[in-house]
Amino acid sequence: MNTTPNELKILTQKEFEGAIKEIMRLRHPITSIDAILLFCEQTGIEVETAASLISSKMKGIVENEAIKQKLIHNKHARLPIED
Repeated sequence: MNTTPNELKILTQKEFEGAIKEIMRLRHPITSIDAILLFCEQTGIEVETAASLISSKMKGIVENEAIKQKLIHNKHARLPIED
C-alpha cells in the first residue's frame, strides 16, 4: 500500500491530547488553545474536527484559559456572599 505525507490519519482523543501536550512541551510557554490551533495548522485539519477530539478534561483546561484571557465569561462565577 502506498502512503502519501498528506494521508488522512484518524486520531483518538488520547492521541490528540498527547500531540497537544507535546506541542506545549516543545513550545513552552504556549497555551493549550494556541497549541490546538498550531496542531490544526500543521496537520491541515479543520478546527471543528479538532473540537470533536477534545476530551472533557481538556475542555476544562481550554475553558479556564479562555476565562483568564477574557475570551469568554465565567458562567460559574459567584460573589463571595454568605447567607
